[in-house]
Amino acid sequence: MRIMISGSIAYDNILSYAGRFSDHLVRESLDHINLTFVTESMTRNYGGCAANIAYALKLLGGDPVVTGAVGTDGSDYLYRFEQLGIEANVAKFNDVFTAQCFVTTDTTGSQLATFNPGAMARSHEVPFPQGEFGLALVAPDGKEAVIARVNECFSRNIPVVFDIGQAVSILSGDEIRELISKTTYLAASSYELELIKRATLMTTDEIAELVEALIVTYGEKGSTVWSEAGELTVAACRVANAVDPVGAGDAYRGGLLYGLSQGWGWKETLQLASVMGSFKVEKTGAQNYAPTRDMIAERYKAAYGESLPA
Repeated sequence: MRIMISGSIAYDNILSYAGRFSDHLVRESLDHINLTFVTESMTRNYGGCAANIAYALKLLGGDPVVTGAVGTDGSDYLYRFEQLGIEANVAKFNDVFTAQCFVTTDTTGSQLATFNPGAMARSHEVPFPQGEFGLALVAPDGKEAVIARVNECFSRNIPVVFDIGQAVSILSGDEIRELISKTTYLAASSYELELIKRATLMTTDEIAELVEALIVTYGEKGSTVWSEAGELTVAACRVANAVDPVGAGDAYRGGLLYGLSQGWGWKETLQLASVMGSFKVEKTGAQNYAPTRDMIAERYKAAYGESLPA
């Protein structure tokens, strides 16, 4: 089954500062900060919600089609999609850079982050991919693109997962309510759900009534789905050496899409999603984990006491 995944495609630049930010802050001068932090190291990782989700789905043997935009520095990312065998319905705009995030972390774990959307702000200019799709996911992107993709899927009768993410902050309550009403499944973290409820003035039950299923993640506390079958909570797949949570939600969504595309039940689908997230947190970088199918099946059985569905 071909699955359209639209959303951000970005580079994550991670820098490490061997000191404490707080040591350089002067209380009397906080209204005029001019600081330079010389970092020990910098790594550049592939990121962006759509690309991360497609990566996880491809690891499972799914057939994702990434839809989005990159900038003048995006040739490397397009080559990566080619090497991974991921179909890319991606436009390259040479007058801007690819979306990028710069995150600097000090020895206390405090972080300074800067994000530039770059080409992502023009994602709405990318036409809907050709061909048939059995499922779609709309992830955080430029506002116009988020609205357009949900509406396009709705008009084409494509079942769609609305992964609202950071889009909560760029949409009004009325816009969020309308988009949810046009989606099949809504996926959100517990924090994002609270923001949705605040923006729409709706309760969890009222939101769940608008979709076939509402899937909410709670980090190490697991995830819950509200559907016609009722409310179901699945425990998280725990690991002993979690080092980086960034991108775990995207890995989870890759597993979610795979389970849905295979027609699995909610319990099995959420369990697989959690297993994919567990592999991600063991590695730094959103796309630096690469478990085999056998490794995924082995961890699934160890965590949940049953075999991975065929």
